[in-house]
Amino acid sequence: MSPKVSFDRSSGHVVLTNGRLEVTIGTRPGVNARLLRDVGSGRILADRDYSWPGRDFPKMDGDPLITRRADGSSSVSFKGRLGLIEIEQTYTAPGSESGVVLEQITIRNPTDKPLPAADFKCGFVKRVQEGSAWSPDTADIRFSPVPYRRETDGHLRDFPLREAAEHGMAYEAWGEAPVQTPVWGAEAWVWSLGPVALLIAKYNPDSMEWSLLEPERRGTETLIRFGGAGQWKNGHPERSARLLPGESCRFGETRLQVTAGDWKHGFYAFRRYLEDKGCRIPLTYNPPIHWNELYDNDYYFKAGELFKRGWADVLAPDFNAKNERLLKETYSLALMLAEAAKAKELGCEALYLDPGWDTGPEEHIWDAARLGPMDSFLKTMRQDYGLQVSLWISLGGVPPTYPNPFCCPPAARLLDKDGKPTNLLCFASPSFQETKEKRLLDLCRRGIAFLMFDSDQYSGPCYDPSHGHRIPSTREEHAAAILGLVRRLKSHTPEVLIELHDPVTGPSGIHYTPTYFGYDPPRSFDCLWGHEFMWSPMDDLLAGRAVSLYYYNLAYSIPLYLHVNLKQDNENALVFWWYASTCRHLGVGGKPAAAVWEAVKKAMRTYKLLKRFYTHGTFYGIDETVHAHTLAEIRESVINIFNLEDKPVRKKVRFRPEEIGLLSGSVVTEGAVSERSGEDVVLDLDIPARGQVLLKVRGHNPGQRSPELP
Repeated sequence: MSPKVSFDRSSGHVVLTNGRLEVTIGTRPGVNARLLRDVGSGRILADRDYSWPGRDFPKMDGDPLITRRADGSSSVSFKGRLGLIEIEQTYTAPGSESGVVLEQITIRNPTDKPLPAADFKCGFVKRVQEGSAWSPDTADIRFSPVPYRRETDGHLRDFPLREAAEHGMAYEAWGEAPVQTPVWGAEAWVWSLGPVALLIAKYNPDSMEWSLLEPERRGTETLIRFGGAGQWKNGHPERSARLLPGESCRFGETRLQVTAGDWKHGFYAFRRYLEDKGCRIPLTYNPPIHWNELYDNDYYFKAGELFKRGWADVLAPDFNAKNERLLKETYSLALMLAEAAKAKELGCEALYLDPGWDTGPEEHIWDAARLGPMDSFLKTMRQDYGLQVSLWISLGGVPPTYPNPFCCPPAARLLDKDGKPTNLLCFASPSFQETKEKRLLDLCRRGIAFLMFDSDQYSGPCYDPSHGHRIPSTREEHAAAILGLVRRLKSHTPEVLIELHDPVTGPSGIHYTPTYFGYDPPRSFDCLWGHEFMWSPMDDLLAGRAVSLYYYNLAYSIPLYLHVNLKQDNENALVFWWYASTCRHLGVGGKPAAAVWEAVKKAMRTYKLLKRFYTHGTFYGIDETVHAHTLAEIRESVINIFNLEDKPVRKKVRFRPEEIGLLSGSVVTEGAVSERSGEDVVLDLDIPARGQVLLKVRGHNPGQRSPELP
């Protein structure tokens, strides 16, 4: 059924309906989207007056503007004034998607003076409590953040809606104290409503913005505000905080969507939404499997002693000499050739060089004195070992990572509020950008396959007016500077893959920036960091921290990159397969005991046969330990079934083919015996302690087939 929109002039009500989702907006005494409901169940999702600043409503000039488009979509726009601010609010029902309503809000300063707008916030409202009594129609509503329903600390974040009113949450950035706030923020929220789920997503490609839930009190009622717009996390979106005369700010789009099914279907809906925005994997994406020399190399671990006093060590006259001596001992050509031999034996496709390959921290100049000419090194890797070469790039070395204030000209230094230069670098400065672009572009043009952008965390605020940023500089300007550098490199060498750590929190497990922010292939980074699960991957998995990657993949197709320490793996290659299943770009390192090494070699041979399933397949989850990777074009799916317990288990797995992206009907299972129970495929499996089973499901496929399992 096509979307419908109607305006009853006598009552002043506008009703916009798209499938089972309907919004009613009043226009008297002002703009008031006071009712949001699921038509299918009759459930009321918003049941109180829309929340505007000052508890007033924008006063309209004229009637709402209703637009019906040739593609079947319909929209209605309202323009009004709230105090000194002009507001435009638009609701759109896409013709191609049932059950979806999009909300867009723009604020404008029509005066001749700057207007502060940091306190502007608005949204739909749901009553959750009357006096001390909780509303019965919210008792069964649970909400989860997208994409980290299980956080990187291992904690499950699935709450009854009342908790959004009872207490707030905290956010943090690396090196900064956690900030407690009554506002709950995430890239999206999924409300579980029994047989259906409500997705409340925010998308803003131009500025950092989140989907917010916040409690309000009106008399004896406790309410939850959602959708709409507002600031969070250190005042993002930054450009909404202050409007110059005539200036406007368009907040990100809010997507409201009712989907049949549980919270997981809300995650899938979010993933399809972001894919439609361009957050999808390019067809040409084929990341090389990395061997990381770090785990068997002493340089990184011993270098910590050189930096243990921070700036006092770095600025000492003998620092460079000490570092050079250590590099000669631990990072020689002979040692790197030995690492390449391990990579070749295992079947990796690239040698990844972590800290130590350049002439000094953050200098990005190949150390030919130790490693030989770069062109010769790359040729040897290619001809003798069949390997490409990838590089770790420490962009700024912001403490507590290894800092080097001398890697850029003095003009790149960050100035403090007193105008004095510090030992930090301002990423937005022209000198920093020019130096990094020149050196990195030289590496790319000479044949480097992959760059990891690490140590990129926020280094500000900077007060140097010659840098061209605001005074002081902001987190968003810092992130924009990094993204701009990526785009310029890509414009010259689009074939080089670039990984980007969070541009605010850098090399940490803290995800600060919205995941999709800046992702726009082929002009952007290619993958994001899989947090810091690289050091103790087995411990992180068994503690639940790395289970967060499962939820990420339910919500995003944007690839994650991670290299993991095989010294923690076991004879079932559990570490290898878990991270192969949850990170589309895989790296490994650290030669384990002989039995584990042979197990991983066997796993690698299988993985390479099935690599496209893991790099390009659509990820489906039956549960946290059952992952399907489906190539719909050949109607096949590879399934990893894990046992994280310390004893063998017999596990029964049930699923319908359509739950893993295959057509309903008959399927053939390879690698396990299956039976049908109605529409379900049933697997009865014996899985070893801390092990996994790999199988393949083939749907009806008249065309191309993938290799059979070994």
